Amino acid sequence: MKSKTKKIILSIVLILLSYGFIIYKIASFKELRNLDLSAQHYSSINISLLLIVIILMFLNWSIETVKWKILIDKIQHFSFMNALQAVFSGITIGIFTPNRIGEIGGRVIFMEKGKRTFGVLATGIGSFAQFITTITAGIFGFALFLIFYPNKITINPIFNNITVYGLVIILTILIWVYFNIKRIKNLLLKIPFFKSKENQLEYLSETKFVTLFKTLLLSFTRYFVFISQFFLLLFFFDIHLTISQAYITISLVYLFATLIPTTTLIELGIRGSLAIFFIGLFSNNILGIVLSTSLLWFINIAIPSIIGSLFFIKNKL
Repeated sequence: MKSKTKKIILSIVLILLSYGFIIYKIASFKELRNLDLSAQHYSSINISLLLIVIILMFLNWSIETVKWKILIDKIQHFSFMNALQAVFSGITIGIFTPNRIGEIGGRVIFMEKGKRTFGVLATGIGSFAQFITTITAGIFGFALFLIFYPNKITINPIFNNITVYGLVIILTILIWVYFNIKRIKNLLLKIPFFKSKENQLEYLSETKFVTLFKTLLLSFTRYFVFISQFFLLLFFFDIHLTISQAYITISLVYLFATLIPTTTLIELGIRGSLAIFFIGLFSNNILGIVLSTSLLWFINIAIPSIIGSLFFIKNKL
């Protein structure tokens, strides 16, 4: 009985923290006071854009759900809807944790006891695949930036080349590690944290190449879904970029946002600053850039977090 009471109290606390964080972030969006709510923003075209962005949010997290199902299928079978509930609940927990690390815990709590550690490690593969995707797309975007817009930033060409080569080397290492977990298992076992996790690492090392490849492919698909959302929101706020300009700038925003260590509290501010810097190279509409970044966070993180809290209540976690 005491255990059940503690569980209920913990669930209430987590939900309150999630809602409190969302309210805090919305209240801190000072730029919303300057938002133009004139008739032009209620046109059928703009309303359609917002609806598409919201639909893409559900597609985004549905792809993540399929990816997670593939990774944990051998550990525990989930129906798509149950897996989707776990993913959304993870967002609820992750929203107020550093680098949204709580998302993993929010998902695996839906798993049976004794399987959750395996679930954490399997989920980590999915996160690693998404990280590799962001780095890959960002390096490609940076290369295109140097080729097509070399005069936009006056930095020494040697520095640019060193940066690109450095990122390519990092990417190569990451991809090798991703597909060769079995080869580095013994190295990981020398680390104290992993010594007691030999069985779990054995499971991960036996993950098939096909599974890893599918996971990476789904990560790329998901990446281009939310990069499309960003592009549509920029258009909504009257920032008209070409496809190449949009891809280059948005990929660079995500690249450096990923490389810069942050906590959830300042993540949106960092991403907004990066967006102003990179997208600002092609547009003077700073307010539109900030609002696009803020609204994207609200649609992709805040709304799913609220939905996830309902799943928490439904499952009495």
